[in-house]
Amino acid sequence: MLDRDEAEHKAAKFLTEASKAWGPSGNVRIIKEYCFTDQGHFVAPYDHVDYLDHGREDMQLGGNLPVAVDLNTGSCRFITRAETEDFMERDLL
Repeated sequence: MLDRDEAEHKAAKFLTEASKAWGPSGNVRIIKEYCFTDQGHFVAPYDHVDYLDHGREDMQLGGNLPVAVDLNTGSCRFITRAETEDFMERDLL
């Protein structure tokens, strides 16, 4: 079972690899203070670095799906739209 730090590291690595193909929108980082654990998954929201570090609202991402790390296997993926809606209904996102 992964601890929070290990899961966060895996999520960051997954996001770095996935975002390489996104061009200028790919300069992203996990928002540590918004991460949470739910039903055996570490869920890591992220946004563009220019928004996070400099407040550039024009660089804020919309519709981006957080990364989920399975705490048992360490596998990473982006959450689904249905999962996003569930988390929003439960005030987790």
